[in-house]
Amino acid sequence: MWRSLWRSIDRFSLQHFKSVITELRQIKVVNAQNRDTVVDLLQTIVEIVTYGDRKDPLIFECFMEYQVLAEFVRVLKISTSSTIEAPLLQYLSIMIQNMDSEHAIYYCLSNDYVNNIVAHPYNFDAGDLALYYVSFLRAVSSKISRDTLCLLVKVHGDVVVSFPMYTEALKFAQHEEKMIQTAIRALTLNIYNICDNNVYQFITTPPASIYFSDLVSSLRKQCLQLDALVNSSEDKCTHQRNKDIFLKTDKIVDDLFYFKDMLSVGESRLSRVVTQNLLSLLILPLLLPLLKLGENKGSYNISAVTSLYIVSRLLQVVGGKHLINGVAGLLLYHYMALCQRDAIATNGDIAGSIGDASPLLHSLNDINIKVSDHEAEGEKEININYLLQHLNVQTSSNSHFDGSPKDDNVYIERFGIFAYLFSDNHSISLASLFLLLTLAENKDLEHFPASLLGMSQSQGLMNNCESAFLKVDGSILVGLMPQILKTLLKVLACQPPVSPPMQWHTGWFLRKLLQCQGNKLTDDNIHLFNTSYEQSRECLQKELDGCWFDHIPDTIGHEWGSCKKALELQFHVKDPLFTLELEICQQAIDGNFNSCFAWERMVDAVKVFILHLQLKALIFMGCLLEKPSLESPSDSDLGKTYSRDISSASFGSEVSLGSGIPCRIAFSYAGVRDIYLVALARGISGKLILAEKHPFRSQRGIVIAIAPLAGLSPRIDEDHPTWLHLQIREFEPNFVKAKGSESKVSTPPADGRWTLGFHSAKACETARLLILEETCKQRSSVESMLAPLLREDYLVNVLDRQGD
Repeated sequence: MWRSLWRSIDRFSLQHFKSVITELRQIKVVNAQNRDTVVDLLQTIVEIVTYGDRKDPLIFECFMEYQVLAEFVRVLKISTSSTIEAPLLQYLSIMIQNMDSEHAIYYCLSNDYVNNIVAHPYNFDAGDLALYYVSFLRAVSSKISRDTLCLLVKVHGDVVVSFPMYTEALKFAQHEEKMIQTAIRALTLNIYNICDNNVYQFITTPPASIYFSDLVSSLRKQCLQLDALVNSSEDKCTHQRNKDIFLKTDKIVDDLFYFKDMLSVGESRLSRVVTQNLLSLLILPLLLPLLKLGENKGSYNISAVTSLYIVSRLLQVVGGKHLINGVAGLLLYHYMALCQRDAIATNGDIAGSIGDASPLLHSLNDINIKVSDHEAEGEKEININYLLQHLNVQTSSNSHFDGSPKDDNVYIERFGIFAYLFSDNHSISLASLFLLLTLAENKDLEHFPASLLGMSQSQGLMNNCESAFLKVDGSILVGLMPQILKTLLKVLACQPPVSPPMQWHTGWFLRKLLQCQGNKLTDDNIHLFNTSYEQSRECLQKELDGCWFDHIPDTIGHEWGSCKKALELQFHVKDPLFTLELEICQQAIDGNFNSCFAWERMVDAVKVFILHLQLKALIFMGCLLEKPSLESPSDSDLGKTYSRDISSASFGSEVSLGSGIPCRIAFSYAGVRDIYLVALARGISGKLILAEKHPFRSQRGIVIAIAPLAGLSPRIDEDHPTWLHLQIREFEPNFVKAKGSESKVSTPPADGRWTLGFHSAKACETARLLILEETCKQRSSVESMLAPLLREDYLVNVLDRQGD
């Protein structure tokens, strides 16, 4: 043991370190024959230096005296192959990462050692060399400070003319390997956080600043790919398309958070170049089609719903005063123009009028928007001032309106974002409303018309229940609120019904707006809601005749909490991705009957009814309901030994044959067998049992098969009146997985089929009637359990119970 310990100590001795350095210096060329030896020497040096940096200052003094880093550079130059490069970079990364003393770090960054290693002509075409190289760059970036940054740049006078580590790193910014991309972004953020004025000047001016435009161009390309997925005409299942869209939006959001991190550095020049590129290359080209200018100016052939999603998500994640106010100024330009007109007519003074758009659009001054040029099959630039002139002309061309609220509302509904808000396409309508709420809720919104928000800028939309659309002060948008609510209610009342997810999201919007309205609706809108509520109730009642009626109570209990949670979701955590999912989920479902599809239909009916019941409570009671207690009907009359025996039966257990009906069934693996059919409903549960007669007990049987009573649909064969066909539910629902789209099964199992043979047609008919009778008993129990919830006076009863 002592000998082993001595060898360990000797390995990190100064004498051993010097001998290793000497051995490395004797290497004149690195080739396949001595490559492993050189790697061992490099590894040993890194281990000893790391040890010395923490425990033996003499070792690091020797490291500096012998200029060991110069030897690393020399090894790179004398290597006849690239096989030494990866381990050398790996060991250097380890050494730098583990250095603690500022003195050691300062030395490693000096004398152009790092720059020489960075500038070495590597061959990145094969192997994992790029990953080791980028890891080395990232390790160095994590150790530099404002004081040591000057060691890595080259200056001419006071001007930085070269920053090798930064510029070489940017060459990997769009690398296909995710780990490399992540490392480069971490490196750039490390640099941005410690840059001085001179380095910032280098980073934010060409050619280095091209990096930012390339980033936005890459993001724009991903947005085009996303739109292609959303609007794909290929015959792909909704589940797969949702998965593809989720992966693509996840990558887009990653990029958006990177932009947010850059803006969070707080350096004005960096923020300016990032913001201007986002506006010029992405945001404004997306907004131009939404402004409804009457011609295609700048569209990158991205659909409206995708554009609305991208802008909303960008404002949510990236934010920033310039972006928020610029987008708000453009989208609400028509509204502000009308406010300005009214202010002039009333006060005769434009200064400080509520419709003055100049403060909002200040961040857009002299920005050139890169747009597609279909004639030249390329791109061209449009100056923002030209766009604003075009908007002014469009607004002036509608000056024939007499200024009455009715005329103003008609005008507003025709142009800009409001034309999409009142679109017949429900996903576009919801996406437009989400974008407007995103603007109104954002804390960076400033210089905004007081009559539009109806609150101070320090207040929030959802916290104070006041907004541009809600403040009762004569605002044009106040007149639009009934139309906005009506648009949402039309989604709920749509025939044929839209998907439950779309209705839930619509309900979320309604709750937000109703809260701010004091839960008040106009008489017309109340009538529209009541119609929608009745449709949802009738739809649920129809499911009592379906094959899953026995699961309705459990489904209500499960989905109640999910619906309440969805309605109460805070605005700042709601992802506008739902707008894209809604766009692609409006597809016809396979019309072939299957218990799996029937299950989904039943769950959908429950979801929609719960939503309507909650909204009804919100409208008439001012609050959402807690989960109801559904009481099972009394089954004391069924408490016989026989019913208990049957209800607890399982495969292989004994049961009483009681009133069982003898029949026969053929199994593919066991031939024809003589059995008894036993059907029994107890409360809301029911079973059909096939049992063979016990060999020793004449009134007992052994269970060989069990099926749920619901959904059997007994049918006598037309050609063979002694044959009884039964349909068996094979799909087994799992409430743990039945959340949102996850409850959808892409390849549902086929339903089972049983055919039972009886000794006579009369016995076959008796069996059919027995099954129907027991099914009817079971259904009646479910109906009794649900009756209070489906009654018109349910809310009245809830209020009475609360008052007791």
